[in-house]
Order: sequence, then structure tokens, then C-alpha cells
Amino acid sequence: MTVSYSLDHIVGGTTESVTVEVAEKSAASLVSTIVDPKSGEVSSTYVLSSGDPSFPATVTYRSALNKRGDKSIRRISCTLSTWATSEDSVTGDILKENILGTISFNVPQAMQIELADLDDMLGNLFSYMYPSVAAGVRSTAHLAKLLFGVTQI
Repeated sequence: MTVSYSLDHIVGGTTESVTVEVAEKSAASLVSTIVDPKSGEVSSTYVLSSGDPSFPATVTYRSALNKRGDKSIRRISCTLSTWATSEDSVTGDILKENILGTISFNVPQAMQIELADLDDMLGNLFSYMYPSVAAGVRSTAHLAKLLFGVTQI
């Protein structure tokens, strides 16, 4: 008997041509890999060799196996942490505040989730952040609402 798995509500065959800003991955240098002895979480942090060295940007990949009742969940994530900068044109004062974004997944460990299905889920998740695309450019309508605290898109 064969057991098959699928991800419900995930569109895999439909695509739209979207222009996506691409990070300069060659600027990332591994700083550390840490294994938490208590939780077993593995975390690798990379620093980006661009920008102000006093305010470094980092990319952190995490993977952990967590128990939820009698089920195991693989938690994976990627976090980009960088800086928002504001400069007062009169005084020259510069203000830096941390800004970060995370993409994360909780994957049921007992199921053989296919890499292609998880990739489709990543694309679907990303596409929920914008309502439409015109000539490869994403509409920012959803982000504009979320930025100002409105969750009803």
C-alpha cells in the first residue's frame, strides 16, 4: 500500500511573472552555527559585508524539531535583520532602528513533504503579500495597509 501526501489549497501549476529584488548572496559570510543543547535547534548566522560595519545586517537560518503532543514538527525559518535609517537634513543627526523579516514553516515531520510542494507553498505565501501584478511589478496595496496596521486587505 502506498501513502501519498499533498498540501491543500496550494497552487503549483499557476505562475505569474513577478519582478523580485534579489539579495547579494555572495556578500554573506558565515559567522556562527549554534546547536541549542536543550531544544536541538540548529541556527546558522551570516553577516552581510555591505553597508556600515557598525550596523551589520545578518541572515539567520534555523531548523528545529519540536514535539507537539504526540506529533513532531520541523520548524524552519530564514530571517533577514537590517537597519532603517533616518537622517535629519538640518542637524545631520542619524537615527538607526532595527528592521527584520522572517519566513517560517512548521512542517509535519511524520509526512514526506516533497521539496517541490514546499517550494510551491513558499511562492503561494509570498503571493499573499500583494494583490496583483502588472508588467512584472507587484502592487503594494496589501503592504501599504499592513504597514499602517490594517489587516483587512
